[in-house]
Amino acid sequence: MKVALISAWHVHTKKFMARLLAKNVECVYVWDFDEARGQQAAHDYQATFEADYRVILTDEQIDAVIVEAPTTMHKELIILAAQAKKHIFSEKVLALTTQDCLEIEQAIRANDVKFMISLESLANNAYHYALQLVHEGVLGEVTSAYFRRSHGAVIQNHLPSYWFDVSQSGGGVTLDLGSHGFTLLPLICGKPQSVSCIMNEKWGSGVDERSTTVIEFTSGAIGTATTSFLASTLDNYLEIIGTQGSLQIVGNEHEPQAIFIQSNVKAEYQRKTLISSEGISKLTDYPIELFVDLVNNSDKKEFPYYDLEAAKTLTRLVECAYESARTGQTVIY
Repeated sequence: MKVALISAWHVHTKKFMARLLAKNVECVYVWDFDEARGQQAAHDYQATFEADYRVILTDEQIDAVIVEAPTTMHKELIILAAQAKKHIFSEKVLALTTQDCLEIEQAIRANDVKFMISLESLANNAYHYALQLVHEGVLGEVTSAYFRRSHGAVIQNHLPSYWFDVSQSGGGVTLDLGSHGFTLLPLICGKPQSVSCIMNEKWGSGVDERSTTVIEFTSGAIGTATTSFLASTLDNYLEIIGTQGSLQIVGNEHEPQAIFIQSNVKAEYQRKTLISSEGISKLTDYPIELFVDLVNNSDKKEFPYYDLEAAKTLTRLVECAYESARTGQTVIY
C-alpha cells in the first residue's frame, strides 16, 4: 500500500504515521502548504516533498491520501482526492458544516473510493466495553450519559500556536476535544434531537477554551459533553446512568483506567463494584491501522463507527454546539 501524507499540520500526524508505517505501508509523497514543515516530514518518512497537490493525485501508484491538513482545507483536498480515485483517511472533524460533508460524501460515493475518519476515542477498549453493556441491557434503558475530556493546552503551551488559529482549525476546544464526547454519546444514547452549548474564552487564546454541551436524544436520554483546555493534565471521565444500573470509567488512554459498575440484572454487581480493568482498559487498533485493512480488503467499503455517517453526525453536533453558543438558543439537530 502506497500513500501520500497531505500535510503534517495536525498534532496527531507523527503518532498516526508511526502506526501506519508499522503496517508495511510506504509513504511516497508529502504535500504541505508550509514547505519547511512538508520537507521535514518528507525527510522523516523517506518520502518526496511535492508542492503541487494535483501532481500527487495523478500518480497512479498512490492508493490513498492521509489528510492531516487544517480542518478548513478538508473539503477541497478530500473532494479532489475522491475525484482522482484515491482512498481517503481524514482527521476529525471531516468539515465545518453539514453541507460541506454532503458534498464530500457525494464525491466519495460517485467515485467509489473508501473513506475512514479518525475517531481515536474508539481505540479505547474500555469504551467498547461500555457500549457492550449498554447494548446487552445490563444497565437497563439509558437515561443519561456524561463524558469529559480535558487537558492544559492553553495554560501549558504544549500545542503549536496555529492550533488556536480559527482560520485553520475551524474552532477551539469544543471542536477539538469535544469531538470525543460527540463521538461516544450518540453510540450510547441514540439519535440526537437538540443541542444546547455554553462556551467561553478567558485566557486570551483566541478560541473557545472550555465548554459544556447538553444533547437531548430522541430516546429521551440526555447526554453531556464537557471539555476544557484549562486543566492540569489529560483527563477523561465517562458515566452512564440507566434504569437498571450505572457505569463509570475514570482515566485516559495512557494510564490504567478505573471501571465501576452497578447492575440490578447482574448478581455480582448488585452493589457498585470496582472491576478489574485487565483486558478491558487497553488500546485496540487505531483508526489509521484499521484504514490499512479497509483499503486492502476488496470486499469492504466502509468500517463501522468510522464511516461517513459517523463523520456527518460529528460535524452536525459540532455545528449545532457553536450555533447554540453563538445564539444562546437550543438548536434542533
